[in-house]
Amino acid sequence: MLRIFAVSLLMSGSLLVADEPGSFKLSAPAGWGGETIKLPPGFAPDMKLKGSEHIRFAPGMMKPASDSFFSYAFAFELQPKPVLTEAVVKDEFLKYYRGLCKAVLNGKLPDVDPSDFTLELQRMKPDEKTSSDEKAVDAPTRYAGTLDWVEPFATKKPQKLNLEIRTWARNARNYIFACVSPQARDTAIWKELHTIRDDYLKK
Repeated sequence: MLRIFAVSLLMSGSLLVADEPGSFKLSAPAGWGGETIKLPPGFAPDMKLKGSEHIRFAPGMMKPASDSFFSYAFAFELQPKPVLTEAVVKDEFLKYYRGLCKAVLNGKLPDVDPSDFTLELQRMKPDEKTSSDEKAVDAPTRYAGTLDWVEPFATKKPQKLNLEIRTWARNARNYIFACVSPQARDTAIWKELHTIRDDYLKK
């Protein structure tokens, strides 16, 4: 089923490579898939962010009955402009998900209007104990978010996605890391997502 995602990206001219095991930019547990796409992607050409997106998908990514359904982590590695303000992050994520849904549905559900999708972001305080790894990346700005959209791949039904987002700048580059899942944040999948994120932050 992940091939559906790859084909959608390929048709939109976004897919750079469907990564082979052992070549992933992001490390992840066994069984996780991965891809790299260019930004802005073909399905969201109005995005202002330019660079690459590295994605890791949970094994149940396209299986609605799975406790890891539509759960994944991704890193944006970006040019230094625009500055990653909260407003920019919110606007760019909405462009991304609206464009993705529109491209995948391709007119099959005319009653679905991606402009109705909403994203609520809340800036979070840093943990009391900031690791040396996070200090090395200049204390990322943290957000918790909720995206209300229509999942276009497997169910084509309304879905509420929980997001944990971190942004930072380093070596004249901007970075965004996001953990995404419809599951509650106290479930097991989030531990796996956090491990992927923490390993990336150490690099």
